[in-house]
Amino acid sequence: MGEGNPINTIEKAHLKTVELGTTGQQVSAISLGCMSLTHANEADGIATVRRAHESGITFYDTADVYTGGESEEVLGKALKEAGISREDVIIASKCGIVFPGMVPAYEHKAYDLSATYLKSSVEVSLKRLDVDYIDLIQPHRIDYLAHPEEIGQAFEELKSEGKVRHVGVSNYTADEIRALSEYVRLESLQTQFSLLHLEPIETGLTAVCLEKKMNVLCWSPNHKGVLAGKSSARDDWQEQREAGVATQVKAFADQYGWTMSQVALAWLMQLPGGVIPLVGTANPDHLAEAVDAVGKTLDRDDWYELMVIARGRPMPWGQRPYVYTKER
Repeated sequence: MGEGNPINTIEKAHLKTVELGTTGQQVSAISLGCMSLTHANEADGIATVRRAHESGITFYDTADVYTGGESEEVLGKALKEAGISREDVIIASKCGIVFPGMVPAYEHKAYDLSATYLKSSVEVSLKRLDVDYIDLIQPHRIDYLAHPEEIGQAFEELKSEGKVRHVGVSNYTADEIRALSEYVRLESLQTQFSLLHLEPIETGLTAVCLEKKMNVLCWSPNHKGVLAGKSSARDDWQEQREAGVATQVKAFADQYGWTMSQVALAWLMQLPGGVIPLVGTANPDHLAEAVDAVGKTLDRDDWYELMVIARGRPMPWGQRPYVYTKER
């Protein structure tokens, strides 16, 4: 776009979309993860949001606890300063994690999805984002002290009030999804998912999402950059595993003429049901790289070979290679 164009005529590229659950609402096939937006890097954050929109990204994910609430504030400001119409974007946020200092009554980190706290946190998020409604609200993690019926009823009331449009979940197990979905329609699951974190496939999360017609939103799809070529931050046996998988991903990238990140993202997006990577980057080259991964397809046997490489065991499943626990 030329420098003389006013911001309210922002040009947007066309990017493949997928349906959000059963809502009929289309969202871009990748989402911009806004976890790192802060007031300290506000100018960069606003430029990133604008660049993402120009690239065709319509889906933006944040949370009330990201950078102490600054992520929501900067995202809301960025959308307005870029002249992006509210109806042209889908905003997802999360609630339920309470860090010390957020609520005077809490001295320790806690989880609160009680109806009272859930409603009040949504009100705060709306104010920070400077919007009238949130498209997709997600309990950030399970609250063992809140009955799913209480949570579901609170969300239904927020929907009827027009303050949220749809509900998803974040970091839930398959059983927790089934429990909450008895009381409110769930459109998505946000969870860690990559070639270096196969838990969603191996524990049945992807299967239950297909059963319930829910999208899987993948956080850390490049596994903290390891699948994009960065060195692992670990210093144990996992470092060797991660480096080995990354080396094989690089070989496939060279074979296809793609980048490593594009192989990792394409592998996820090739799964059925509308699997959406959350890409968190302020680097314009990395953002363009991610956008260019949309629509790329691996040969079926190569997809499975990457699966074998990632899990370190041949198909079929047999014994699962890792023990997954709820806390991570």
